[in-house]
Amino acid sequence: MDSSENYFALFGLPVAYGLDVQALGPLWRQLQQQHHPDRFSHDASAQAQAELLSSRINAAHETLRDPVRRARYLLELAGHGIDNESTTVSDTDFLMAQMDLREQLDDAESIEGLDGLRDEVGQWQASLQREFAIDYAEPDWPEAQDTVRKMQFMQRLLSEIDRHIERLEDEQDL
Repeated sequence: MDSSENYFALFGLPVAYGLDVQALGPLWRQLQQQHHPDRFSHDASAQAQAELLSSRINAAHETLRDPVRRARYLLELAGHGIDNESTTVSDTDFLMAQMDLREQLDDAESIEGLDGLRDEVGQWQASLQREFAIDYAEPDWPEAQDTVRKMQFMQRLLSEIDRHIERLEDEQDL
């Protein structure tokens, strides 16, 4: 196995956004078993190479199983990576919706309210993932980049909602 292969090639998968995430786990375990550094303890050079490959396999698994990271990686492979520091979402409707969702998060006082908000944001995220698949397949690189930025917004919002839910659950346990 060539450690310089792209993440999809490492797993023997076609370079595509849509993939069976459930199938990644068994493939990852199989690759880790085949290339585990302990299997090469008799040869220091081979063991060092196995450590590098094992690390790359882990990075590939983490990237491919996450839809946002997978989308970013596909853009990088296509030569259209995005720079989060210099470019922002310019879709004013999306930005207004984002502000509304954040206000809902700030105003939510119950786990039930946060669960409803989480469902709504999850639907947004699923819609953006479908949109990215279309943008990538066309290929419409500016739109695909913009969609990934939107996906990142929603992913951060989902994380914030989860943190608020955890905080409320902890308060209930006191």
